[in-house]
Amino acid sequence: MNLDVATTRLLRTLLIGGTIIIVMSVAAAVLKPVALAIMVTFLLAPIVARLERYKIPRVASVALVLIVMVAVTGATAYVVGGQFASLAKQLPTYQKNIENKLSMLRPGEESSVDKIMKSISALGDSLASEEAKTDDRIAQPVRIVGGNDLWERVHTYLGPFESVVALGGIVLLLVVFLLFEREDLSNRIIQLVGRGQLGVTTKTLAEIGKSLSSYLTTLALVNAGFGAAIGLGAWAIGLPSPALWGFLAALLRFIPYLGTLLSFSFPFLISIAHYPGWTQPVLVFALFAAAEAVVNSVEPLLYGKSTGISPIGLLVAAMFWAWLWGPLGLLLANAMTVCLAVAGRLIPGLEVLGTLLRHDVSVSDDQRWYQRVLSHDLDGSLTLLDDALKAGSFEEVCDHILIPTLSRAEHDRSRENVDNKDVAFIWRVVRDWLDDVAERDDLVLTLPPTGVQATAAASKVVIDPLPTLGPLATELRPMVGVATGGGADTLVLRMLNLLLRPSGVRLTILTAGGTSLNVTDKIARLDPALVLISHLPPVGLTRARYLTKRMRARAPETPVVFGYWDAKSEMTQVIERLRPASASRVVVSLGAARDLILNRAPAAATPAAPLPSPSTTAAPALVPAGRS
Repeated sequence: MNLDVATTRLLRTLLIGGTIIIVMSVAAAVLKPVALAIMVTFLLAPIVARLERYKIPRVASVALVLIVMVAVTGATAYVVGGQFASLAKQLPTYQKNIENKLSMLRPGEESSVDKIMKSISALGDSLASEEAKTDDRIAQPVRIVGGNDLWERVHTYLGPFESVVALGGIVLLLVVFLLFEREDLSNRIIQLVGRGQLGVTTKTLAEIGKSLSSYLTTLALVNAGFGAAIGLGAWAIGLPSPALWGFLAALLRFIPYLGTLLSFSFPFLISIAHYPGWTQPVLVFALFAAAEAVVNSVEPLLYGKSTGISPIGLLVAAMFWAWLWGPLGLLLANAMTVCLAVAGRLIPGLEVLGTLLRHDVSVSDDQRWYQRVLSHDLDGSLTLLDDALKAGSFEEVCDHILIPTLSRAEHDRSRENVDNKDVAFIWRVVRDWLDDVAERDDLVLTLPPTGVQATAAASKVVIDPLPTLGPLATELRPMVGVATGGGADTLVLRMLNLLLRPSGVRLTILTAGGTSLNVTDKIARLDPALVLISHLPPVGLTRARYLTKRMRARAPETPVVFGYWDAKSEMTQVIERLRPASASRVVVSLGAARDLILNRAPAAATPAAPLPSPSTTAAPALVPAGRS
């Protein structure tokens, strides 16, 4: 089975991504402290760098920052830990208040469900008591004699927090080395990854470092302010352990969206259990609502959408990191997602990450219009064109919406992604809209500034040393536009005729049906002053080039302009593609074609100036007529 390039690239990306996820899951015990250390390093590195700019040695800067960090962390842990222990001792006393408040919420009469649940509970208590009596008869008391081992004492003292302290020690050690060797690590990554793409790797690392450091610093300050406000508010309300609630509010707010709800639920439940009434719970709710409202209004002023992460992308990423690394992954979700978004924006091959995570993914007007017409939304399609015409000129609407859509439709039809009915509908919408524009009295189509030099400046047309022509005569030799691709090219030439209408110049449109010999015979009988070969890329370029070459051979004295309708194309590449066609000029936009026609159309009394022909030149030079 043969796979196309896009499918092969997608399968390769999925294979690499799946392998990376498996490795991250298997090596989670090693990667989690490394990731946390990197995040802390990004947070502390700007402070260390600022101290170094004040001529403080790196050793002293790192030591000072780490001492302050450890002191603040230790003091916070001491205060919060003490309040947590005090709260744990008071929990049994809250049982009566909770039961009283729950009884107030129950209906007056006991329901059948309550009776069944009470019977099941009584039966379970009876079975538990019988098992306890049996265990008392069998079990023998065992006396545990503690040794003097230091690690056993530490284990007994730390209890369930032993793993947290161990993780903190590993992270602190890694942070020390990362702060000391951050330039060396950056150079190693560049040498390892960026040998073939040094510029991209360097730019990506710099962008990640700048974005992540700024974002983490701002987020940490905002969350610290949020936690301080919650702690002070809980103290003012009289809630027990206010420092604990402030610390949890600041820490859990690193979790996207869910963190604020979790930080609110704990003090709210304690307020219900601690106080007999409902005033304090209402005050706790009001405190969190006010603090969250203030923070949400301040955050856009501080960093707005600088991370460029969409809300849906951040939520999905948080779920992914929580699934992969548990609670620590949930805390690191913001920072890790920012790294992925920056990498997706800068590294080739990772564009899918940028598309999935970026907030400012914009769809161009031609893509939106293409979606409308493919859905056969006639009213929506016409409304979008009218709105675009109000915001810009008719020339811009044609070059940036209609022509790209016609080109995309032809390309999709050649790949059988759309059928003939869809393409016919697009043609009908474009044709009806052009008819409407031609009949509108409120739309004024104006010409660019008169004169060869003014026109050249307006549309970047490259002017040959041909004689400057005077005003157009009343009787002109016809100008012929050849639609090489059929209906779509015919519509493009109709757009060009509308642009030329204020000047009185009009193209005679011919379709390139039949053989090239028949087409050139038709053109020769008209004796045109200029021939415009219309080609809508990317389909049919070979036939258009062959027809241009035959036309130049049949009438070498007639100027032949090749219209390659892609305003975003690179002119050097277009000229290289069309060099065998021997065209006199190449234009890529309607405005450039209009300006060239108005400056090259000879009057009836003025003989046409000869252009270099392939017979007199070894390699015919194509002069780009530019973009409007």
